[in-house]
Order: sequence, then structure tokens, then C-alpha cells
Amino acid sequence: MRYSKIIELLKKPFLFDKELADFTPSLLIKLIGFLPDPKAKEKHARRLENWEDGETRLETSSKSSSGFEEWEYWTTELKPAPLFDQWEYEQILEDGIRPLCEKEPYQIARILIDATASMIRLGKHQEDLDKEGDADYSEIWCQRLNEVDELGYSESKEILVHTLTFACEKVFEKAPGSVDVLDEALRNQRWRIFKRLRQHLYALNPNEQTLPWIREFILQYKYYDKWEYDYEFQQMIRTACEHFGASLLDDEEQTTIFDAILSGPSKEDFREWIGERFTEEEFQRWQHNFHRMQLRPFARLLTGEYQSRFQELEDAEEKPLSDEDYSPVSDTESRMISNRSPSSPKELTEFGDEELLTYINAWQEEHRDEDDWSVKINIRALVEAFQTVFKDTIISNEKRLAFWLENRDRIERPVYVRAIVRAIQEHVKEQHYEQIDLWFDFCDWVLSHPDAERDQGERGDESREQPDWGSSRRAVGDFIGECLKEDMNVPFTARKSLANILRLLCTQFDRQLDHDEPVLLNRNDQITEAINNTRSRALQDLVKFSFWIRRHDEKDNVPEVTSILEERFKDDADYPLTMPEYALLGMYYGQLWNLNQTWVVEHKAVFFPQDDLSVWTEAFGGFLCFNSPFKPIFEILRDNFVFVLDHLGELKEIAHSGPNLIDKLGQHFFAYYLWEVYPLNGEDSLLEKFYEKTTEDRQRWALLFNHVGRSLRNSGKHIEENLRDRIFAFFDWRLEQKESEELQKIAFWLEAECLDPDWRLDAYAKILDVSQPDNRSIFFGLDMLNEMLESHTAKVVECFAKITDAIDQGARIYIDPDKAKPILKAGLNSEDESIRENAERARESLLSAGRHSFLDL
Repeated sequence: MRYSKIIELLKKPFLFDKELADFTPSLLIKLIGFLPDPKAKEKHARRLENWEDGETRLETSSKSSSGFEEWEYWTTELKPAPLFDQWEYEQILEDGIRPLCEKEPYQIARILIDATASMIRLGKHQEDLDKEGDADYSEIWCQRLNEVDELGYSESKEILVHTLTFACEKVFEKAPGSVDVLDEALRNQRWRIFKRLRQHLYALNPNEQTLPWIREFILQYKYYDKWEYDYEFQQMIRTACEHFGASLLDDEEQTTIFDAILSGPSKEDFREWIGERFTEEEFQRWQHNFHRMQLRPFARLLTGEYQSRFQELEDAEEKPLSDEDYSPVSDTESRMISNRSPSSPKELTEFGDEELLTYINAWQEEHRDEDDWSVKINIRALVEAFQTVFKDTIISNEKRLAFWLENRDRIERPVYVRAIVRAIQEHVKEQHYEQIDLWFDFCDWVLSHPDAERDQGERGDESREQPDWGSSRRAVGDFIGECLKEDMNVPFTARKSLANILRLLCTQFDRQLDHDEPVLLNRNDQITEAINNTRSRALQDLVKFSFWIRRHDEKDNVPEVTSILEERFKDDADYPLTMPEYALLGMYYGQLWNLNQTWVVEHKAVFFPQDDLSVWTEAFGGFLCFNSPFKPIFEILRDNFVFVLDHLGELKEIAHSGPNLIDKLGQHFFAYYLWEVYPLNGEDSLLEKFYEKTTEDRQRWALLFNHVGRSLRNSGKHIEENLRDRIFAFFDWRLEQKESEELQKIAFWLEAECLDPDWRLDAYAKILDVSQPDNRSIFFGLDMLNEMLESHTAKVVECFAKITDAIDQGARIYIDPDKAKPILKAGLNSEDESIRENAERARESLLSAGRHSFLDL
């Protein structure tokens, strides 16, 4: 998928649409995630043609006692990089991902969290992972979480963090009910960047909900007497002090912190650091600056001797401190490494075809520009220039095109063949189909070169001695995928040629698949692997081919597809199906069923081979995670649904996304219960068996209860009576279990307009009787209670009183005064004595807990 089309799709103001059916979180991870450094292991060198070394050079000027010293520093870390060139990657994140944050900020934030964590992990050697704790050096490569650096450019990994920060800020703004789960997701990450991000978010959003989190950071910090604060930490402290005032920390806590600050820093440490230049005067100057920097964020809380000391330090300096004084300060000059062709496209155009062929075969003198060390003159740039010339000049010139097609065997470096295929793809993308038969013939020729083994030494698509055709074959797959897109108008007469190329792509050797060389070394995601390998991607295009045929003839059962699949299914197939291919075929089982129901049913056991549990898990997991519940499919796959329950414990150990897969399974089971496929309880109920099998992992119960509520909220104002009755029965059953973590996920149920308001309030009250509420349910709960306050005052006030009862029971919950006060006022002013009693009880609980903002009621 070209970046322009990706951006076009991502810009749509919705996340899930028929045009985005394949635009899953896994695909987003693929688009925005990072790939491992090809130099990490020698056997993986040059495996992925779509990303570059990422080599960075720093030229540093630092003033020292001996004058100006200059040196070059070459990073020794692994250098993972995204799938796209940097400018494309920036466009995808800026113009594509950010608009999605407006619609689904929490979901996008979770995806970006995973991508960022993976990016950092891929940049570490294993020995560093074992010993470095949370160190990620993000203070160097991302000095500001939401701003580009002063030099005016950002690296790909910094752009990713900026987008993550934007998404998290949008969660606070547009989905406050998800703030607590977002915070938990950030806490669960190892790296320092996520602590910085939490501090940044708390600084922007000081409120009762973030108060305990802010206090936790402040009170657990152990280095007030040693280290100056990081930018985000001091900003969080300052804004919290300004917002909460003296209520942020009690007197004892303040004294402990301020005394620690004034007791430092260590003179011995300073002497060791500065060496022979140590003087008492220098130490005092450093000490005064340290005290000033450390006290400044707490300025609003300072009293007495602490305030006097800080004011004395401030008066001694002309320039007041600001947040920017806590930034990492460096005289380092960094520049992006850029690539340049030894000859520009214009210069290449002036070459004769024979001269140009000789030139690209021979040129290999890679070097740096003598006048600008940041410019690399290399084959990669020459290939891009050649691709431009081929598309803009050669294709349109019949004589020149004939030369290159007739002399294609003389092209010694496959990387230039790849450039030709990409130029053809761009040409066809512009709706030029008059030469389509020539292009298919060229693709056939490319595929006549097998994917090479690597046991003969190093190979590469830039090599003449040991050419690797893998990237050119992949380019053919990309070209075929382009031809099959809905907005393309490749003539139907191309059916036979397309089928022939797809047959080759789907049945030929694929080194990475057949030698089990994963694309993503640190990730065991078979769907992601499938869409990153040539042959498995061809299976995906084979499914698209079937629907391309159907757009021309809706009754055609596309025998080419089943024929190719049967060739792969054979016991004596040249290349048996691999795990990524099984996962992908499982994902597309529903679409293939729509294509040819009889054939799919007959081959069910091949799609989901129960005699190999690992393979079956990936295949059926692909089906569950990428197919919505569908009653006719369930009847076909019922034995697989039973099988998964019988092996649920093993599945947790095998599946790459065990919890997510199990959650999807629960959603399927609930849907089939709702459609009366089986009863709620009893021997025939697969839903009840699902709950029995997940007793030891009750978070799955909570997530399913939350999913049901979300589905109800999204169902509009009306649902069929029989469905409503089964929902009520399900709720009563879950309430009987009194599982607190599950029942706390009531938030979406309260918003479900398809359920009677009285029932929703009664249900909420019942839950509050058996389970303490969490902040998320309270946040949404108060919104809904306010909406129903006028028409259901008694039940609303009763529910609110039960919420405040949790405070007396020791729960640390946040109750927004702006949302609570209207309920309390309505209750206290009611003529109904029972309503007034509930309101008075609620107010007493709040005041007893020190919530003094309710004193004015």
C-alpha cells in the first residue's frame, strides 16, 4: 500500500468502515512500527529493502580549558527504522494517524504505546536489556515530548513520540473515562519515556483524578538532594503546586522534601566531578544554583525559612528561571544523513540506453561528499534517480522501452529491476493500462528468478556477484496488489495474466517463510509476519483477486483461487503452508466462504488443522480476531469453538496475543447466546463454559462485560424485545457472581439508550451494593446521573449516595464537584424525605473525607 493511499484512507473521519475493513490495529502497527536493525545479526543483513541503516553522525564543538575540540561520534546502538522513508513516515503520522486520534484517541494511543515500546526495545542489545533498567536515552533523541527540537527537524522515532503524546492528550480531552486505563497502560511500560509522558500529562491536567498520581511521583522521588529535575518532572510539580496549593502536600511531607533539597548537593561528588578545578567558591555557586532550581517548582508552597532562602537566591540572579532552564542543554550540532545520486535524473536522461545500462551495472564508488559530510553518495540514491528516469522518460519512448525490455537479462544488479517494477507500478497507478501486457510479461520474467538461499555467503539486491532477487519479487507482489485495488480499472482481459502471476507468487519458495526467518525479530505476530513476506502477502492478494473478479461478474466462483489454494493444501506440496500463511488464511476464512461456500466447508479441516495445536491456534485465532460473529459460519465451525474451550489453557501459552484472542472468543460466544444459538446456562451453553474456563483470569470477564456495554451504547435507542430480555438475564447472572472488577465496567451500560432509564439506574444501584466503583465508572456515571436527574431524582440521588458510601469504606475515588453538586442540590432541596436523607448522607461522606468544595451546599 503506497503511503499516499494510506494517508487518504487514514484521513477519513472514522476508523472502521467497509473501505477500512483491513485497516486493523495490526496493520497500523505495521505502518507506524519500527523494523529491527539489519546489522543486529549477520544472517539477517540486507533482508528488508525498505529501510536504511539509520546511521547518524554528530559533529560536536565543546569549549573546554584547552580551547575548542572537535570530534565525530558514531552511534554504536542498533538502529531500527520504520518501513517508510522519513518524510513518508512523518506524513502518515501527521496527516493520517493524528486525525484518527480525534475519533478514537484511546485505541490509537494504545497502538502508539506498543509501537514506541517496540521501537526502543529493538534498539537494544540483549545484554543492555538485561542491565539498563528503564534507560532509553530519550532525553537526547526526544528532548520535548510535543515539540520539534530547535534544529528544526525530528527523527522518525521522535515523530512517533510526538504523535503518541498528541494521542494521550486527546484521551484526556475527548475520552476522560479512559484516562485511568491509559495511565495503567503507560505504567506497564518499562522505558523512561513513558514516565516522562505521564508527568507531562499530569502537568497539563492537574485535577482530583491525577492528584494521587502526582503525589506518588513527588513522594517516591529520592534524589532531591542529588540530581536536578527533568523538564517534565519539574513542570508537573510546578503546575500541581499552582493548582492544588497547600493541599498537595501536608506540612510533614513539605518539610521532608525542602530539607532534603537544602541538605544537598554533595561536596565530595562535586569535587570528584570537577577535579583539580575545585574551589569552595565554585562549589557554593553550584550549590546556590542547585537549591534555586530544586525549590523553584515548589515556589507556591514555600513558607518561612524556605521561602526566604528561595527569595534570597532569586534576588541574587538577574534572569528569572523558567521551565526551559530544565531542558537538556548542549552545544551539539546534529544533522540528518541524506543520500544523493552520483548523477541526477536530468544527467541520467542524457545518457544513451547502452551507456546508462553500463553505468548502473558498474557504478559502486559509494562515498561522502567532500564539502558536506552529512551527504552520502550511494547506489540507493542512484536507484531512485534511475526509477524516476524510467518512469518519466523511458516508458513513454517506445524505442527506449524496447531496449530495456529486450536487454533485461543484462541488468546485473536486481535493485535496478526492482526500480523498473516500481516505476511501472507508479505509471499504472496513474490509470495507464495500454502497456499492461508488457508489464505482466516483465513480472513473469522477474519471478523466473527464484528467491535465493543464503548459504553461499552474503547476498544483496545491489550485488552483481551474488544477486538477491527477493526485493524485486516483492515489488512484483506490490504491483499486483496495486492492480487489484478498487479504484483501479485494470481491464478484465488481464484475468489470466493476474492469475498466472499470483500462482507463481503463492507457490514459489520464500526464503523467510520456508527457513523461518521472521521479519520482526522481537515479535511473534503471525499476521504481521504474513503481510511482510512475499508469498503470504500474495495469498492476501489472491483473496483480493477473487473480489476483483466479482466486481466484473458477481456470480463467478473464481476457480483460480481454489485451484491455487488446493495446490498449497496438498500433502506433497513443494512448500507446505507456514504459520503466517495459516494465520492469514484463517483471517480470510469468512471472505472465502462468501466466495465459494461448498469448497470452504469441504476444506475446513485444512484451514484449521486440529491435529497441530500451534498451527490451529494461529489459524483459528486469525479467524476470531478478524471476523465478526456470523451465525451461518458458527454452525460450520461449532466443533472449533468447542475445541478452543477444551484447550483454552494451552492456547494462553501458545497464542501470540493470548488475552486479545480470548477476549475475541468471549465476544463471539456472547453474540451467539444473544442470537439464541444456545441458552445462557446449562450443559449446552458455550458462554457459561467460557466463564468457567476463565475463572483464573477474571480480567477477561471484565473486558467482556465492558464490550457488551459498549455494544449496547452503540445500538441506538431501540433493540428487539427478545434481545433485551436476554441482555437482562445476562446482567442478572453476572450480578450474582459479585465479581467487583467485572461489575465496575458498568460505564457503557449506563449510556445505553436502548435500555430503560429506570432499569439502568436500578442496575447501577445493585452494582454499587456489591462492588466499590472505580473512577471510570464514576466519571461516566455522574454524566448519566445528571442527564436523568430531573426525571428520576430519587433513584439518581440514591445511586450518588451509594457512590459516596465507598469513600467511607476507604476507596480513593475522584468525584468531580461540578457534576456532583447539581445532584446534591436537587436532593437537599427535594420535598421527599427519603431523597433528602440520601443527599445528606452523601454530603456528610464527602465532607468527612475532606472534600471541602462541598461546604457551600
